[in-house]
Amino acid sequence: LRIIDAIKSKNKVVSTAYWQDAAILKAAASMEDTDDGIFTLLDRYIDTDSGEWKTEPKRIDCAILAHEMLCCDYIDNGSVKPAMDYVAKFLKELYEEYGTIPYNVNAKDVRFVDTVGMVCPFLMKYAVVYDKPEYVDIAFRQIKEYKKHGFCKETGTPFHCFNVKSNAPLGICGWGRGCAWWALGITDSLRALMSVNSYNIEKVTLLKYCIEFMALMKQQQRDDGAFERMIFTPSLEDSSAGAILAYCFAHLSKVIENDDFEICCKKTLRHFKNCTRRNGVIDYSQGDTMGIGFYSDGFRIVPAAQGFAVAAANEFDF
Repeated sequence: LRIIDAIKSKNKVVSTAYWQDAAILKAAASMEDTDDGIFTLLDRYIDTDSGEWKTEPKRIDCAILAHEMLCCDYIDNGSVKPAMDYVAKFLKELYEEYGTIPYNVNAKDVRFVDTVGMVCPFLMKYAVVYDKPEYVDIAFRQIKEYKKHGFCKETGTPFHCFNVKSNAPLGICGWGRGCAWWALGITDSLRALMSVNSYNIEKVTLLKYCIEFMALMKQQQRDDGAFERMIFTPSLEDSSAGAILAYCFAHLSKVIENDDFEICCKKTLRHFKNCTRRNGVIDYSQGDTMGIGFYSDGFRIVPAAQGFAVAAANEFDF
């Protein structure tokens, strides 16, 4: 049956490329002489004449790619505004209908930690770039709600998700990539707001969240610099979680001038040299999660690990 499903691609997630390409764009934007590659990637998604999506996204994970487009100095924010407006409107409609943004309307009462990482930085950046402050409120509510109901009080880490009707936690706490999604959501949300002289309450709250959480992740980092797929129990490392966390360590270390966080980042990057193939590609990333409690047993090449690792390395010219 597994073979039949694979042949039919029954469980294929067609939008997987959004977060993978977003990470590649983040890396390319932090490098010099990558504009040709950036515009090639942009052309996959955006009609350069109209500024609209070539194929309108139907899932919320398009927001992470839209965020990186807004952050890229090579891309004119005005030229892609129609596509950005589409994503913002799409997310706002979900927010207005469900109170906060669900990852999937087929599970409208469940909030996944992935969503914090995928949509909140975009909403913050969109608000700043196009002067739409109401989108900061939407993102901040998403983050505050998850912090209140989606965290394990004993460990200080997020559950995979929670039910908004009962506030019951779902899935596990301490999932490596789930921790990374949370870290990315609050880090890049803070990064978006740091570019303007307003939203001081939101900045202070996000900075507090970042410092507390990354200090916890520092404690959970293995001696060799890796992060495990389940951080509270001995398990295989997950390069995708490690790369995202390395990026967050790198950025936060500069915001608060913290040498310990810089050391954590460089420790992870040095470890990646031991799990990089001869062609320069980082290995040992956990595969896609297919649902609550269904975590991949496969470890493989994941473009996002490459993207975030390069972005982290470029913070220090590593």
